[in-house]
Amino acid sequence: MKLTPVQDQTSILSAEALSARRGRRLIYDGLDTSFGPGITAILGPNGAGKTTLFESLLEPTSLHAGSVALNGETINTPSQLRQYYSRIGYMPQNWQYFPDFTVREMIEYGAWLKGVPSKSLSHLAEQAIEWVDLTSSADTRIRKLSGGSRQRVGLAEAFVHNPDVVLLDEPTVGLDPAQRALFRKFLKSRSENRAIVLSTHLTDDVVAITDRVCVVNHGRILFNGTPTELSEKSTDSSSAVSAVESGYLTVIAASDEGHQH
Repeated sequence: MKLTPVQDQTSILSAEALSARRGRRLIYDGLDTSFGPGITAILGPNGAGKTTLFESLLEPTSLHAGSVALNGETINTPSQLRQYYSRIGYMPQNWQYFPDFTVREMIEYGAWLKGVPSKSLSHLAEQAIEWVDLTSSADTRIRKLSGGSRQRVGLAEAFVHNPDVVLLDEPTVGLDPAQRALFRKFLKSRSENRAIVLSTHLTDDVVAITDRVCVVNHGRILFNGTPTELSEKSTDSSSAVSAVESGYLTVIAASDEGHQH
């Protein structure tokens, strides 16, 4: 199924004929997708294939089949892969950290892993720390931070090297409303000239900040469009849920019914 960017945006990250497995199970088979500037939500229930899609985009030379391209250049060789990783930011759902590192040390280390020159590490880390409002905690060991603050360190690490694409896997799970509001504000402020792809099953994240939403289930992309267009899929006239959530539930229900048959 071909995905085209909303409003004819220029593609930054794309995949062609992508096939991905988990063990012996084929999750995606011949998927074409692309992401342009702005925030795209990959929305779907647990087990729908959101994380598998991210893992495939992060391992472009290890796909079962298909290819991944950044800014039109297909990633085939080790040198291309190194350059690719220097232009990609990623925050997994279970972000890993060294508990005895300070916030500053963790972010500098993450930048170094992404190929940032040593002379730029300190400046870029300080800048990223300021972005996520952790300046007062810069020298605090990560193990002493709250869960929400640790998430903010992970977010800073994903953006520290000014990437073209940032993949965020369920970044707001477990955060309180104030922390989620901070995440959303930050993502919106960093989205103008890069592709931010946000995996979630929380429709209020979609309503708040996204330009585009793709609904996935059973390894298929069922919908690709704006949040407003998704809300128009709604068949629920009650006020129990938002229009976007109702549209999402309608699309998922139709998919589940078709999958059973």
